[in-house]
Amino acid sequence: GPPPGTPPRAGARPADALNVHIVLASGENLPNLIPALARSLKAHRVLILASDAMRDNAKRLQDGFRVAQFAENHVRIRSGCPDHDVPTILAWARRCADDIAAEFPAARLILNLTGGNKLMTIAFLQAFRPSAEIIYCDTGNGRVDYFHPLGQAAEKLPVDLLRLRPYLAVQGYQSREESPDATGIQQRGDLTHALVESAPGISQLIRSLNTAVYHYRDRRLDRASIEPPTRRDEGELVDRMVEQGLLNATGRHLAIANEAACAYLGGGWLEEWCWLIGKKLEGGEIGKRLRVDRWGINLKIDPSDPSAISGRGQFALNELDAVFIHRNRMLIIECKSGAQISDREKSQDILNKLEALGKHVGGRLDTKWLLTARPIGQNDQAWQRAKKYTISIVPPQDLIKLEDKIIDWMTR
Repeated sequence: GPPPGTPPRAGARPADALNVHIVLASGENLPNLIPALARSLKAHRVLILASDAMRDNAKRLQDGFRVAQFAENHVRIRSGCPDHDVPTILAWARRCADDIAAEFPAARLILNLTGGNKLMTIAFLQAFRPSAEIIYCDTGNGRVDYFHPLGQAAEKLPVDLLRLRPYLAVQGYQSREESPDATGIQQRGDLTHALVESAPGISQLIRSLNTAVYHYRDRRLDRASIEPPTRRDEGELVDRMVEQGLLNATGRHLAIANEAACAYLGGGWLEEWCWLIGKKLEGGEIGKRLRVDRWGINLKIDPSDPSAISGRGQFALNELDAVFIHRNRMLIIECKSGAQISDREKSQDILNKLEALGKHVGGRLDTKWLLTARPIGQNDQAWQRAKKYTISIVPPQDLIKLEDKIIDWMTR
């Protein structure tokens, strides 16, 4: 039999036994949440052990579990965990281990050692070895490894454990209860596809539309219009815009019809392209399928606790043009159809905001893309700055390939 003090191997407990996860609050919350959602490790109770420095992060993690539909009284925080001086940490950890074993005598105890600092890892590993399985969540490689019992095989993590709202919650954000106009997006689908397909060759039309949108938003409605294009391909696109009620004929000009038309013609078609692809991928084959609650466009987000999220830069991190969750990580897409990306100051602001969104909302394994309908040379300063921030620019000629690019991100 196993040596004294060795916990049963994973799955050896009765089917109705409680799985109790013990986690150490840290700067990265996702590795503490992800294993607790996996079927083989599914948590029924969660104890978050937090140092004073990690109290706010522990609250965000607790909120993430709540949004993931854990009962509030099933996820508790125990604060006061020391984060330096090994003997002190070890004594505190042993008291915790004794208390938890006494409270849950028949439970399967699972200590997740992904959080905490190195000294805490050493102390908690020693304190909990007699009573708990001890795991490490390797999010980069999509697996859970076992510190204890040794010899327990690593487990591969399912690709669809995280839903969008719990992901945002553990990062300290909540999304507003708003939904895009699915019917309108589908009705405009053919026009959107045609705009995307034509984007590399219609820069003049896109520029004219963006200028008209600028005047519309500035309430100069007498200038919020375009002249009928002389080129056949652009004329066919404009005819579709008129058919869709986006442009109205006023004498020799075509005026922007309303606020919704303004949003669409000013770049919303790029976001709707993301929506059409997301909707298509909901019906994709296994491994290339997006769940309905793992993606969205035009997502308005707010800090769950504004007082706890300070010093996050001068950028209002309040909107995600498009976002996708797969392999328990986030793809953030910013969409720009205008000249902002070629303006040095404005492009810097766009890239800074996207970099900040990735850091604070996406987390350590985020991916960031900037979709642009305006051609950008690879020697352009914006392209070089994007590379520095690990932001991939998707130029006009690649917009039509966006579905393939997203599938590649999902599967690589």
